[in-house]
Amino acid sequence: MHQRTDRSTETKRRSLSLTLLGIATGLFLSCVLPGRADTRIVLRPDMIINETALGDALALIDEQNIILDPATEKEIPPTHPFSPGWSPTQYPIHVVIDLGVARSLTRLSLYNESGENVITLGTGTPLLWKKQELKLGGYRKWNEYPLPLSTRYLRITLTRPVSLLELVLYGEGASPVVLPPTRPKRTSTQATMDQFIGTNAFIDDPLDVLALPVGFMREYHNWSWDTENKDKLVRFQPSGAAGGNAWFFDDYYARLKALKVTVSPAIQQSSPAYFSDPNGEAKPVSPGADAEDPASYKIHASHLFQYAARYGSKSVLDSLLKLAPGQPRRTGLNSLNYVENWNEPDKTWRGREGRFTPYELAAMCSADYDGDRGRMGKTVGVHNADPKMRLVMGGLAGIHLDYLKAMKFWADTHRDGDFPADVINFHHYSSDGTDEQGFKKTGISPEADHLREKFTEVVAWRNIFVPKCELWVTEFGYDTDPRSPLHAPTIGRYSAEEVQAIWLLRSYFALSASGVDRAAMFMFRDIKSDDGGVFATCGLVTEKGQWKPKPSYHYLATLKKQLTGMRFVGEVASGKPEVLIYQFKSIGGKGKTVYVVWCTTSEDKRVSGVSLSLSGKTATRIDFSNTESEGKASQVPVVNGKITLEASEKPILLLIP
Repeated sequence: MHQRTDRSTETKRRSLSLTLLGIATGLFLSCVLPGRADTRIVLRPDMIINETALGDALALIDEQNIILDPATEKEIPPTHPFSPGWSPTQYPIHVVIDLGVARSLTRLSLYNESGENVITLGTGTPLLWKKQELKLGGYRKWNEYPLPLSTRYLRITLTRPVSLLELVLYGEGASPVVLPPTRPKRTSTQATMDQFIGTNAFIDDPLDVLALPVGFMREYHNWSWDTENKDKLVRFQPSGAAGGNAWFFDDYYARLKALKVTVSPAIQQSSPAYFSDPNGEAKPVSPGADAEDPASYKIHASHLFQYAARYGSKSVLDSLLKLAPGQPRRTGLNSLNYVENWNEPDKTWRGREGRFTPYELAAMCSADYDGDRGRMGKTVGVHNADPKMRLVMGGLAGIHLDYLKAMKFWADTHRDGDFPADVINFHHYSSDGTDEQGFKKTGISPEADHLREKFTEVVAWRNIFVPKCELWVTEFGYDTDPRSPLHAPTIGRYSAEEVQAIWLLRSYFALSASGVDRAAMFMFRDIKSDDGGVFATCGLVTEKGQWKPKPSYHYLATLKKQLTGMRFVGEVASGKPEVLIYQFKSIGGKGKTVYVVWCTTSEDKRVSGVSLSLSGKTATRIDFSNTESEGKASQVPVVNGKITLEASEKPILLLIP
């Protein structure tokens, strides 16, 4: 749950188009320029690492194809600035350019629109940068700097608010061929739909009600619940003062496992037993500690060791447990496979104390994962307690691929490329808002938001650079109160609650088609069912104590039942531009096939004459019901090998034996 900070669609789409543009224009840019012995070096988006993950660093190189040599030709001024913001607390800002191999460089040109200023240029080896100051002069003009050196990396550091429109780099000789490194293949597979469909929930939600529509649960869990007492010892069964000493987490996780619900506790906030932060949102490091040093997170990583020791699949020595007196001395309960180490670590609304930079989060993950590769001791980190337990990276508040790229760069330099998490994790809400405005007026459909396309790009990056990692989306959804800026609107004959249900279905379809491994909507229950605030009415059921199912509850229960044991296998051409048909099949290709058919519009549209080629004589049609958790089934005849139907914005399921 967060205040909206999602990046614009344009930035992410431009990343791919700029990569293709760099390839297409590479011959032109690498040629020897008139009157010069050096050549323009092609700078592609994949070379840019926005270490601080603030601002659009691709703007530094997005106009290379229109710029002539600033020193010898009449230039065409660039117009898209890299401007990370004007708040001094966000600085310094770091951007690395990775040329792939060491190059003999001759000069660097920067187009400045901020007047007199100073930036720092780093070259050489990451962590051991050789630094020099570059003085920017003039307004809307090029500044050129000689670079008689050889380096693979350049690091631009902005120490105060600066607006740079473009960067041009020159070197000697032709661009060398850089062969991509051999990378391991994917080792995990997407969860079947009964385990893919998830929600966010709390220990005091009724599990018998929750388990019907979902098979995956992200459990909000404050660290302080386990170690809130001054003795700093761990309390699980029961928890500490939280829940009035009535929360028994051993029993809770065991019951979820028995209900076949995969749960991932999201251990959020700092513990007041260790850190005096009234909001619990500050990074869990001692005052004055280096937040980019994994060792600064030893207390946090030690607690995750205790969590994995208790609920993982491997028992540890009793002497390693830090249990309070009276606690059952248990280990290796084998009730959890995952644990998440924070919630929205990239949040900007809590200031620098609350926002992790990519390097700071990578450092904490390195400690939490395996005690920074064992350097912090044997009782620190999840994998030191249970190598099979999977560490889930705290869900980022938006689709911040540049944040992940920076974390991967940190892992390359600190961990020999081993990414310090088993699951990468995002939050994303489909709305009409922007980066600057947040939630604006209303939610929008997943198709209008290009949800599938956005995560297809992230999945493609994951497959290449961190193939060992699962990819989750653990917050998305809509409110049902029309006063909320994230509400699902009334559309034609569909009420707001029906539209919420419809758009949630279509969001799960989009995310499964993109290759995401699990998805959890936000959240199981309303916060307050008569409130118009954001997230107040986003539940599948009404508020705590009422638990009245909304249409979305019944829709997801129906979807889970009908798609149990199945995965998305492909899209079937509908012959209609506004109609999608997705196919799901049982694992191994045996068993039933399910087709999902719907219109992608948001105007209560109906499209007749949609046909689908099928074998057999009949198919079972399942219509989602506002009041029934199994939907409404009817038999549909197959005529001449086809079934013909009318599609609407409300999906229907077609079951084929």
